[in-house]
Amino acid sequence: MTKKFYELTPDERLALLTIDDDVRAALSEQQSTVNAQLVENYISDFRVPIGVVRDLLINRQHYQVPMATEEPSVIAAANNGAKMLSAGIDVQIGRTAMIGQMMFVTEKSLADFVQAHRLEILDIARQARPSIYQRGGGLLDVVVRQVSENETSVDFIIDTQDAMGANIVDTILEAELPLFESFHPLGVILSNYATQQLVTATADIAFERVGGEHVARQIVALNHFAQSDPYRATTENKGLFNGASAVVLATGNDWRAVEASGHAYASRNGQYQALTTWSIKNNQLHGELTMPISVGTVGGAISVLPAAQNGLAILGHVNADELRMVIVSVGLAQNLAALKAIVSGGIQQGHMRMQYRALAMQVGAEVDEVKRLVPRLMAEKHVATELATKILMEIRNESKS
Repeated sequence: MTKKFYELTPDERLALLTIDDDVRAALSEQQSTVNAQLVENYISDFRVPIGVVRDLLINRQHYQVPMATEEPSVIAAANNGAKMLSAGIDVQIGRTAMIGQMMFVTEKSLADFVQAHRLEILDIARQARPSIYQRGGGLLDVVVRQVSENETSVDFIIDTQDAMGANIVDTILEAELPLFESFHPLGVILSNYATQQLVTATADIAFERVGGEHVARQIVALNHFAQSDPYRATTENKGLFNGASAVVLATGNDWRAVEASGHAYASRNGQYQALTTWSIKNNQLHGELTMPISVGTVGGAISVLPAAQNGLAILGHVNADELRMVIVSVGLAQNLAALKAIVSGGIQQGHMRMQYRALAMQVGAEVDEVKRLVPRLMAEKHVATELATKILMEIRNESKS
Protein backbone atom coordinates (compact mmCIF):
# COMPACT_ATOMS: atom_id res chain seq x y z
CA MET A 1 0.00 0.00 0.00
CA THR A 2 1.41 3.40 -1.02
CA LYS A 3 2.20 5.74 1.83
CA LYS A 4 0.60 9.17 1.94
CA PHE A 5 2.96 12.12 1.78
CA TYR A 6 2.64 12.93 5.48
CA GLU A 7 3.57 9.32 6.34
CA LEU A 8 6.94 9.53 4.58
CA THR A 9 10.28 10.30 6.16
CA PRO A 10 11.76 13.77 5.51
CA ASP A 11 14.21 12.35 2.97
CA GLU A 12 11.45 10.41 1.23
CA ARG A 13 9.48 13.64 0.91
CA LEU A 14 12.53 15.41 -0.49
CA ALA A 15 12.93 12.66 -3.08
CA LEU A 16 9.46 13.48 -4.43
CA LEU A 17 10.13 17.19 -4.87
CA THR A 18 11.25 18.55 -8.23
CA ILE A 19 14.51 20.14 -7.11
CA ASP A 20 18.18 19.87 -8.01
CA ASP A 21 20.24 17.23 -6.24
CA ASP A 22 22.46 19.82 -4.56
CA VAL A 23 19.40 21.58 -3.13
CA ARG A 24 18.03 18.25 -1.93
CA ALA A 25 21.33 17.41 -0.25
CA ALA A 26 21.54 20.82 1.43
CA LEU A 27 18.00 20.49 2.79
CA SER A 28 18.72 16.99 4.06
CA GLU A 29 21.81 18.20 5.93
CA GLN A 30 19.74 20.78 7.80
CA GLN A 31 17.20 18.30 9.20
CA SER A 32 16.47 17.92 12.91
CA THR A 33 14.80 14.95 14.57
CA VAL A 34 13.24 17.34 17.12
CA ASN A 35 11.81 19.74 14.57
CA ALA A 36 10.53 16.87 12.46
CA GLN A 37 8.00 16.22 15.23
CA LEU A 38 6.72 19.83 15.35
CA VAL A 39 5.29 20.44 11.88
CA GLU A 40 3.53 18.44 9.19
CA ASN A 41 5.28 17.33 5.98
CA TYR A 42 8.65 18.30 7.47
CA ILE A 43 11.64 18.34 5.11
CA SER A 44 14.28 20.61 6.68
CA ASP A 45 15.06 23.61 8.90
CA PHE A 46 15.22 27.29 8.00
CA ARG A 47 17.87 29.05 10.05
CA VAL A 48 17.58 32.68 11.13
CA PRO A 49 20.56 34.68 12.44
CA ILE A 50 20.61 35.41 16.18
CA GLY A 51 22.30 38.45 17.68
CA VAL A 52 22.28 40.10 21.10
CA VAL A 53 21.35 43.41 22.67
CA ARG A 54 24.40 43.65 24.87
CA ASP A 55 22.99 45.47 27.89
CA LEU A 56 19.42 46.60 28.50
CA LEU A 57 18.62 48.11 31.91
CA ILE A 58 15.04 47.34 33.00
CA ASN A 59 13.75 48.08 36.48
CA ARG A 60 17.38 48.42 37.64
CA GLN A 61 18.30 44.97 36.33
CA HIS A 62 20.60 44.32 33.37
CA TYR A 63 19.59 41.91 30.61
CA GLN A 64 21.44 40.41 27.66
CA VAL A 65 18.71 39.97 25.06
CA PRO A 66 18.69 37.48 22.14
CA MET A 67 17.15 38.63 18.87
CA ALA A 68 16.42 36.37 15.89
CA THR A 69 16.02 38.28 12.62
CA GLU A 70 17.20 38.25 9.03
CA GLU A 71 16.69 41.99 8.52
CA PRO A 72 19.87 44.08 8.32
CA SER A 73 20.56 46.78 10.94
CA VAL A 74 17.77 45.75 13.35
CA ILE A 75 20.08 44.45 16.08
CA ALA A 76 22.49 47.34 15.63
CA ALA A 77 19.59 49.77 16.02
CA ALA A 78 18.33 47.99 19.13
CA ASN A 79 21.77 48.27 20.71
CA ASN A 80 21.91 51.94 19.77
CA GLY A 81 18.52 52.47 21.40
CA ALA A 82 19.65 50.60 24.50
CA LYS A 83 22.65 52.93 24.81
CA MET A 84 20.40 56.00 24.60
CA LEU A 85 18.23 54.37 27.29
CA SER A 86 21.21 53.54 29.50
CA ALA A 87 19.68 55.46 32.43
CA GLY A 88 17.12 52.67 32.54
CA ILE A 89 13.60 51.71 31.52
CA ASP A 90 10.78 51.41 34.03
CA VAL A 91 8.25 48.69 33.27
CA GLN A 92 4.89 48.18 34.93
CA ILE A 93 2.90 44.98 34.67
CA GLY A 94 -0.06 43.67 36.60
CA ARG A 95 -1.38 40.14 36.90
CA THR A 96 -1.55 38.79 33.37
CA ALA A 97 -4.15 36.45 31.93
CA MET A 98 -5.36 35.11 28.62
CA ILE A 99 -8.87 35.50 27.26
CA GLY A 100 -10.90 32.60 25.94
CA GLN A 101 -14.11 33.21 24.04
CA MET A 102 -17.38 31.28 23.90
CA MET A 103 -19.40 32.89 21.10
CA PHE A 104 -23.17 33.10 20.68
CA VAL A 105 -25.75 34.56 18.31
CA THR A 106 -29.12 36.00 19.41
CA GLU A 107 -28.82 35.02 23.07
CA LYS A 108 -30.05 37.72 25.45
CA SER A 109 -30.14 35.91 28.81
CA LEU A 110 -26.49 34.86 29.03
CA ALA A 111 -25.56 37.46 31.65
CA ASP A 112 -28.17 36.13 34.08
CA PHE A 113 -27.15 32.54 33.34
CA VAL A 114 -23.46 33.20 33.94
CA GLN A 115 -24.20 35.03 37.18
CA ALA A 116 -26.40 32.18 38.44
CA HIS A 117 -23.87 29.48 37.51
CA ARG A 118 -20.63 31.30 38.33
CA LEU A 119 -19.52 28.83 41.03
CA GLU A 120 -20.22 25.88 38.74
CA ILE A 121 -18.25 27.52 35.92
CA LEU A 122 -15.28 28.03 38.23
CA ASP A 123 -15.47 24.42 39.45
CA ILE A 124 -15.58 23.02 35.90
CA ALA A 125 -12.43 24.99 35.05
CA ARG A 126 -10.62 23.68 38.11
CA GLN A 127 -11.50 20.09 37.23
CA ALA A 128 -10.49 20.57 33.59
CA ARG A 129 -6.91 21.73 34.34
CA PRO A 130 -6.08 21.16 38.02
CA SER A 131 -2.33 21.48 37.33
CA ILE A 132 -2.58 25.18 36.45
CA TYR A 133 -4.31 25.82 39.80
CA GLN A 134 -1.46 24.03 41.57
CA ARG A 135 0.92 26.54 39.94
CA GLY A 136 -1.15 29.50 41.12
CA GLY A 137 -3.18 30.12 37.97
CA GLY A 138 -6.60 29.18 36.70
CA LEU A 139 -9.89 30.84 35.77
CA LEU A 140 -10.05 34.30 37.33
CA ASP A 141 -13.31 35.68 35.98
CA VAL A 142 -16.10 35.23 33.46
CA VAL A 143 -17.38 38.30 31.63
CA VAL A 144 -20.35 38.57 29.28
CA ARG A 145 -19.57 41.03 26.50
CA GLN A 146 -22.13 42.25 23.96
CA VAL A 147 -20.34 42.30 20.60
CA SER A 148 -23.26 43.55 18.50
CA GLU A 149 -27.01 43.65 18.74
CA ASN A 150 -27.23 39.94 18.00
CA GLU A 151 -23.79 38.64 19.01
CA THR A 152 -22.42 37.90 22.47
CA SER A 153 -19.08 36.67 23.74
CA VAL A 154 -18.61 35.04 27.11
CA ASP A 155 -14.99 35.84 27.95
CA PHE A 156 -13.09 33.49 30.27
CA ILE A 157 -10.15 35.29 31.92
CA ILE A 158 -7.50 32.63 32.65
CA ASP A 159 -4.12 32.99 34.34
CA THR A 160 -1.82 30.54 32.57
CA GLN A 161 1.27 31.42 34.65
CA ASP A 162 4.53 30.95 32.70
CA ALA A 163 2.91 29.07 29.83
CA MET A 164 1.72 30.95 26.75
CA GLY A 165 -1.41 28.97 27.56
CA ALA A 166 -3.31 28.30 24.36
CA ASN A 167 -3.84 24.63 25.20
CA ILE A 168 -4.81 25.45 28.79
CA VAL A 169 -7.41 27.98 27.66
CA ASP A 170 -8.87 25.74 24.97
CA THR A 171 -9.09 22.77 27.36
CA ILE A 172 -11.03 24.82 29.91
CA LEU A 173 -13.31 26.28 27.25
CA GLU A 174 -14.18 22.89 25.83
CA ALA A 175 -14.92 21.57 29.32
CA GLU A 176 -17.39 24.45 29.82
CA LEU A 177 -19.31 23.77 26.60
CA PRO A 178 -21.82 21.23 27.99
CA LEU A 179 -23.01 23.72 30.63
CA PHE A 180 -23.89 26.21 27.86
CA GLU A 181 -25.30 23.61 25.46
CA SER A 182 -28.88 24.95 25.59
CA PHE A 183 -27.63 28.32 24.27
CA HIS A 184 -26.14 26.70 21.14
CA PRO A 185 -22.68 28.29 21.18
CA LEU A 186 -21.00 28.92 17.84
CA GLY A 187 -17.72 27.64 19.21
CA VAL A 188 -14.87 28.30 21.62
CA ILE A 189 -11.35 29.57 21.04
CA LEU A 190 -8.71 31.66 22.75
CA SER A 191 -8.38 35.31 21.69
CA ASN A 192 -4.99 36.62 20.63
CA TYR A 193 -6.07 40.15 21.51
CA ALA A 194 -4.26 40.06 24.85
CA THR A 195 -5.78 43.05 26.63
CA GLN A 196 -5.35 41.25 29.95
CA GLN A 197 -1.59 41.13 29.32
CA LEU A 198 -0.76 44.81 28.93
CA VAL A 199 2.80 45.90 29.69
CA THR A 200 3.95 49.52 29.93
CA ALA A 201 7.54 50.73 29.51
CA THR A 202 8.54 54.32 30.24
CA ALA A 203 11.87 56.11 30.06
CA ASP A 204 13.29 59.60 30.54
CA ILE A 205 16.27 60.49 28.40
CA ALA A 206 18.55 63.48 28.74
CA PHE A 207 18.62 65.59 25.59
CA GLU A 208 22.34 65.04 25.07
CA ARG A 209 21.78 61.27 24.83
CA VAL A 210 19.85 61.77 21.58
CA GLY A 211 21.92 64.59 20.13
CA GLY A 212 20.42 67.66 21.77
CA GLU A 213 17.09 69.30 22.48
CA HIS A 214 16.40 70.03 18.81
CA VAL A 215 16.68 66.33 17.92
CA ALA A 216 14.49 65.40 20.89
CA ARG A 217 11.76 67.80 19.76
CA GLN A 218 12.00 66.46 16.21
CA ILE A 219 11.50 62.93 17.59
CA VAL A 220 8.38 64.12 19.42
CA ALA A 221 7.06 65.81 16.26
CA LEU A 222 7.68 62.73 14.11
CA ASN A 223 5.96 60.50 16.66
CA HIS A 224 3.01 62.91 16.83
CA PHE A 225 2.73 62.60 13.04
CA ALA A 226 2.32 58.83 13.52
CA GLN A 227 -0.50 59.49 15.99
CA SER A 228 -2.36 61.37 13.24
CA ASP A 229 -1.41 59.45 10.08
CA PRO A 230 -1.98 55.68 9.78
CA TYR A 231 0.43 55.52 6.83
CA ARG A 232 3.28 56.71 9.03
CA ALA A 233 1.96 54.76 12.05
CA THR A 234 2.10 51.49 10.13
CA THR A 235 5.78 51.98 9.32
CA GLU A 236 6.62 53.15 12.84
CA ASN A 237 4.93 50.15 14.44
CA LYS A 238 6.52 47.78 11.95
CA GLY A 239 9.90 49.13 13.00
CA LEU A 240 9.03 48.64 16.66
CA PHE A 241 8.13 45.00 15.94
CA ASN A 242 11.45 44.54 14.13
CA GLY A 243 12.90 44.44 17.63
CA ALA A 244 10.07 43.08 19.74
CA SER A 245 9.26 40.20 17.39
CA ALA A 246 12.93 39.26 17.10
CA VAL A 247 12.98 38.62 20.85
CA VAL A 248 9.68 36.72 20.66
CA LEU A 249 11.08 34.47 17.93
CA ALA A 250 14.43 33.94 19.69
CA THR A 251 12.59 32.60 22.75
CA GLY A 252 10.35 30.20 20.80
CA ASN A 253 7.17 32.24 21.10
CA ASP A 254 4.49 33.19 18.58
CA TRP A 255 5.53 36.50 17.00
CA ARG A 256 2.40 36.47 14.78
CA ALA A 257 0.13 36.52 17.84
CA VAL A 258 2.12 39.32 19.47
CA GLU A 259 2.06 41.42 16.32
CA ALA A 260 -1.66 40.83 15.64
CA SER A 261 -2.50 41.84 19.20
CA GLY A 262 -0.26 44.88 19.00
CA HIS A 263 -1.79 46.10 15.75
CA ALA A 264 -5.30 45.62 17.15
CA TYR A 265 -4.31 47.64 20.21
CA ALA A 266 -2.93 50.37 17.96
CA SER A 267 -6.49 50.75 16.59
CA ARG A 268 -8.26 50.83 19.95
CA ASN A 269 -9.23 54.52 19.59
CA GLY A 270 -10.90 54.04 16.24
CA GLN A 271 -7.85 54.93 14.13
CA TYR A 272 -4.60 53.07 13.66
CA GLN A 273 -1.89 54.97 15.55
CA ALA A 274 1.70 54.63 16.74
CA LEU A 275 2.00 52.41 19.80
CA THR A 276 4.68 54.61 21.35
CA THR A 277 4.21 58.13 22.68
CA TRP A 278 7.12 60.57 22.91
CA SER A 279 6.94 63.93 24.67
CA ILE A 280 9.06 66.51 26.47
CA LYS A 281 8.71 66.32 30.26
CA ASN A 282 10.85 67.94 32.94
CA ASN A 283 13.31 69.11 30.29
CA GLN A 284 13.90 65.53 29.09
CA LEU A 285 12.68 63.32 26.29
CA HIS A 286 9.98 61.04 27.73
CA GLY A 287 8.94 57.81 26.02
CA GLU A 288 6.09 55.46 26.78
CA LEU A 289 5.00 52.21 25.19
CA THR A 290 2.03 50.08 26.23
CA MET A 291 1.50 46.78 24.45
CA PRO A 292 -0.42 43.55 24.95
CA ILE A 293 2.13 40.72 24.98
CA SER A 294 1.18 37.06 25.17
CA VAL A 295 4.25 34.85 25.61
CA GLY A 296 5.47 31.98 27.75
CA THR A 297 8.69 30.44 29.00
CA VAL A 298 7.50 26.84 29.43
CA GLY A 299 5.36 24.37 27.54
CA GLY A 300 4.83 23.50 23.89
CA ALA A 301 7.58 24.20 21.40
CA ILE A 302 9.34 26.44 23.94
CA SER A 303 10.24 23.42 26.07
CA VAL A 304 11.17 21.29 23.04
CA LEU A 305 13.21 23.59 20.80
CA PRO A 306 16.88 23.78 21.83
CA ALA A 307 17.11 27.22 20.18
CA ALA A 308 14.30 28.53 22.38
CA GLN A 309 15.98 27.17 25.49
CA ASN A 310 19.25 28.79 24.42
CA GLY A 311 17.51 32.12 23.98
CA LEU A 312 15.97 31.94 27.43
CA ALA A 313 19.35 30.96 28.87
CA ILE A 314 20.88 34.13 27.42
CA LEU A 315 18.18 36.13 29.17
CA GLY A 316 18.84 34.35 32.44
CA HIS A 317 15.88 31.91 32.50
CA VAL A 318 13.30 34.60 33.16
CA ASN A 319 9.64 33.94 33.88
CA ALA A 320 6.88 34.92 31.44
CA ASP A 321 6.24 38.35 32.95
CA GLU A 322 9.96 39.21 32.90
CA LEU A 323 10.05 38.18 29.25
CA ARG A 324 7.12 40.51 28.56
CA MET A 325 9.04 43.33 30.21
CA VAL A 326 12.10 42.65 28.06
CA ILE A 327 10.06 42.53 24.86
CA VAL A 328 8.31 45.84 25.46
CA SER A 329 11.62 47.44 26.43
CA VAL A 330 13.31 46.27 23.24
CA GLY A 331 10.34 47.67 21.32
CA LEU A 332 10.84 51.06 22.96
CA ALA A 333 14.59 51.00 22.26
CA GLN A 334 14.04 49.98 18.64
CA ASN A 335 11.51 52.77 18.14
CA LEU A 336 13.77 55.39 19.68
CA ALA A 337 16.70 54.39 17.47
CA ALA A 338 14.55 54.51 14.34
CA LEU A 339 13.03 57.91 15.12
CA LYS A 340 16.42 59.42 15.93
CA ALA A 341 17.89 58.04 12.71
CA ILE A 342 15.05 59.50 10.64
CA VAL A 343 15.20 63.01 12.12
CA SER A 344 19.01 62.95 11.95
CA GLY A 345 18.98 61.89 8.30
CA GLY A 346 21.02 58.77 8.94
CA ILE A 347 18.72 55.74 8.75
CA GLN A 348 19.76 54.80 5.22
CA GLN A 349 23.50 54.79 5.88
CA GLY A 350 23.39 52.15 8.61
CA HIS A 351 20.78 50.11 6.79
CA MET A 352 22.71 50.12 3.51
CA ARG A 353 25.94 49.05 5.20
CA MET A 354 24.20 45.83 6.25
CA GLN A 355 22.55 45.47 2.83
CA TYR A 356 25.94 45.78 1.15
CA ARG A 357 27.31 43.03 3.36
CA ALA A 358 24.54 40.77 2.07
CA LEU A 359 25.26 41.88 -1.51
CA ALA A 360 28.96 41.18 -1.05
CA MET A 361 28.22 37.61 -0.01
CA GLN A 362 25.72 37.30 -2.85
CA VAL A 363 28.43 38.03 -5.44
CA GLY A 364 30.75 35.49 -3.84
CA ALA A 365 32.94 37.51 -1.49
CA GLU A 366 34.77 35.58 1.20
CA VAL A 367 34.65 36.81 4.82
CA ASP A 368 37.90 38.79 4.60
CA GLU A 369 36.83 40.22 1.23
CA VAL A 370 33.51 41.44 2.65
CA LYS A 371 35.40 43.74 5.03
CA ARG A 372 37.16 45.36 2.09
CA LEU A 373 34.27 45.36 -0.37
CA VAL A 374 31.58 46.99 1.79
CA PRO A 375 33.41 50.32 2.39
CA ARG A 376 34.03 50.67 -1.34
CA LEU A 377 30.38 50.01 -2.10
CA MET A 378 29.41 52.62 0.50
CA ALA A 379 31.46 55.17 -1.40
CA GLU A 380 29.52 54.60 -4.62
CA LYS A 381 26.43 56.61 -5.54
CA HIS A 382 24.67 53.77 -7.35
CA VAL A 383 25.32 50.15 -6.51
CA ALA A 384 24.20 47.08 -8.44
CA THR A 385 25.26 43.44 -8.63
CA GLU A 386 27.44 44.11 -11.66
CA LEU A 387 29.34 46.88 -9.88
CA ALA A 388 29.80 44.79 -6.73
CA THR A 389 31.21 41.95 -8.83
CA LYS A 390 33.55 44.32 -10.68
CA ILE A 391 34.92 45.82 -7.43
CA LEU A 392 35.32 42.33 -5.93
CA MET A 393 37.43 41.32 -8.93
CA GLU A 394 39.53 44.46 -8.47
CA ILE A 395 40.09 43.57 -4.79
CA ARG A 396 41.20 40.08 -5.74
CA ASN A 397 43.59 41.41 -8.37
CA GLU A 398 45.02 43.84 -5.83
CA SER A 399 45.63 40.96 -3.45
CA LYS A 400 47.56 39.05 -6.11
CA SER A 401 49.81 41.94 -7.03
